[in-house]
Amino acid sequence: MSIKHIIAVLLVNFFIFKSSGGKTSVPIQKAFDKKYITAKAVCKGGLELNYLVTNLLKDSLVIFVPAGWRFNSNAGKEDYQDILLAHDELLVLKPKEHRTFEVKGYCCEATKAGPKSGVPYTVGKMADSSLVNLARYLNTHKVDSNTEQYSVWAVSDGKETANITHHNDSIASLLRTFVARLKGEPLPWYTLLKRAKITGSGEVHDHPVKFKANINYALAEKCYSYCYIIDANGQKVSQIFGKWLLPENNEYEATFSVAGLQKGEYKLVLEGKNVPLFEKAFKI
Repeated sequence: MSIKHIIAVLLVNFFIFKSSGGKTSVPIQKAFDKKYITAKAVCKGGLELNYLVTNLLKDSLVIFVPAGWRFNSNAGKEDYQDILLAHDELLVLKPKEHRTFEVKGYCCEATKAGPKSGVPYTVGKMADSSLVNLARYLNTHKVDSNTEQYSVWAVSDGKETANITHHNDSIASLLRTFVARLKGEPLPWYTLLKRAKITGSGEVHDHPVKFKANINYALAEKCYSYCYIIDANGQKVSQIFGKWLLPENNEYEATFSVAGLQKGEYKLVLEGKNVPLFEKAFKI
């Protein structure tokens, strides 16, 4: 967390503190350790929780819940998606108050079932270091929820870093670079916009939308060329274009829809006179 952000949180703490007459301000882990509070987390539906917190003190409490706090499914044999907070939360309670806070986070177990209303969760703990570092980054950099979800999945579930996109690509590029470093992998050569749809019951479905990449190639002479996609079996599944390419132009900005393609491994091929000019793999 940056120094500026820490100062901002402290100022917010101070003003809430003054207005509520609070005398105790603590991080949530300390509040549990010192037995200042008890808590219970229950799924409200989807990736939202009802966080029922009881202040056991005779003083008002301001509790700081940091980005990177993870709520784990606690439903016994039926294991649901865990939920990661990507932004700091402040919980303010009056003396001896029992209060329910609505907390929303991101799925960090893409392969698990979506949580249903009433499903119990643990009271929370800090996630592993990679997810905590990502959450702290997201907490101080404004991006939309779709971008945040795919950045979480890139770290928690090994999903493609290329799926981290934003309408302002300079913002997305910084986030992709940060995530690639966290994962210890090279930057992807392409981006692939996906949209995540989370149902009311918490089921998560993601749909591919648009592919983007800059293709560099070399031509000795003018030739009619084709750009197309092949699947893992080498079958052509989509043709992007067929047109004349000139030797003086050696770069093509590929932007095309992938909405009709199934999940899997593919290759983008640029071919001139039956000779590959460019061929590289990508995933959907």
